[in-house]
Amino acid sequence: MAVVRDNLRLTLESGNMPHAWLFSGPRGTGKTSAARILAKAVNCRKGIGEPCNKCEMCESITAGSAVDVMEIDAASNRGIDDIRELREKIKLAPMKAKNKVFIIDEVHMLTTEAANALLKILEEPPANTLFILCTTEPDKLPLTVISRCTRIQFGIPSQEDIQKKLARVAKEEKLDISAGNLTKIARAAHGSFRDGIKILEQIGSGGETDAVLGLVAGKDAEQFWKVINQGDSKAGVDFIEDLVIKGGNVRTFVEQLVDWVREEMYDMVEKGAGREKLLEKIRVIEELDGVYQRMKTAVVIQLPLEMWIIKSGEWRVESGELAGNEPELKKEAPEKVVKKSSADLGEKWEEILKRVKPRNHSVEALLRSTRPVGFDGKDLELEVFYKFHLDKLGSEKCREIVEAAVAEVFKVPKVRLNLVLGKKAAAAKEELTAGVGEDIVKAAAEIFGVDAV
Repeated sequence: MAVVRDNLRLTLESGNMPHAWLFSGPRGTGKTSAARILAKAVNCRKGIGEPCNKCEMCESITAGSAVDVMEIDAASNRGIDDIRELREKIKLAPMKAKNKVFIIDEVHMLTTEAANALLKILEEPPANTLFILCTTEPDKLPLTVISRCTRIQFGIPSQEDIQKKLARVAKEEKLDISAGNLTKIARAAHGSFRDGIKILEQIGSGGETDAVLGLVAGKDAEQFWKVINQGDSKAGVDFIEDLVIKGGNVRTFVEQLVDWVREEMYDMVEKGAGREKLLEKIRVIEELDGVYQRMKTAVVIQLPLEMWIIKSGEWRVESGELAGNEPELKKEAPEKVVKKSSADLGEKWEEILKRVKPRNHSVEALLRSTRPVGFDGKDLELEVFYKFHLDKLGSEKCREIVEAAVAEVFKVPKVRLNLVLGKKAAAAKEELTAGVGEDIVKAAAEIFGVDAV
């Protein structure tokens, strides 16, 4: 908003007043509010510039009662007849203001015929008349209309900007609201001044902040994370069911979860945490983002979250990543991992190869000539049949690619690759040395990746 304000001020101070402006940007970023401020700035009794907000004109524009400042919603007045009516109105001289101002909101909603009619008005504007076109989708406007306007682009405000705005509004309205709650509202506004102010109004009317925002209280949230870390899927699902029964917003809760994990991730980055721990946070964020997206089309809105809780619990049991569970459960987990993971390795081998291929085609080709032996949740054992393949796959670069792909497929934090030279290497060597000369043996050995004899 500071950039927009500075651009408007510089234009006004230059004395070269455009007759048409185009305010474009995302919803709720203050386009219409800025249009009203501009209407005050060109009509303030103290002169063109920063409005005083105290004179008769400023107060009437604030109250929406200024007869010479008209706001038109193009979403519901989008036809050619509406623009013709506008053309008749602009012929009349201002009654009280120095300049008549027409604010056309959602101008991109005008029909093609109406937009062409508006273009004619902009090409031959009457004296002392100002047009401010507001839109979230400027690309839908004819270029000819855009070219007749001075364009101001509104960006998405930061959470800090929204919070400052909310603090000013709260002070003006004499609302007693803590800085912590203002932070929550600013975060929930998702880059929209308008949404933030609406939430503030609800809370000002007597609503409790967390309840209005659909947020889960801190202690309850800590309890949820505790049962998730323990792999207690039933307790996690029960928590969500109780949240729904109490009228809580499940999607808002997922937003909370992502915010918490994201803050933890940034904190870990600042403290120089290890790669494995950071990757675990990224994995959780990606999974929760998928949950959030699936909720839009889910038959039961909380179902994707419940499925994530159950899968998360199973993964933590299988990988041994449990916190606070009974010792018996921890003892059983490694056996389950070995049995299940080894069985799954063959089934998931193709998926692993698909994950490797985009990273490095050569490594994927090498893996196709190996035999997956087993995987216990941490160690992956592969049988290779030529020393050349053993050396290549054993390099640090290749190891990292294979280990990362397997970790992704099995959803575990870390994998260690173990390579075993199989019997085929020795067999190939014997076959090569059977009745052939030394030069041929060496050449063939190079081709097959075995030691020359």
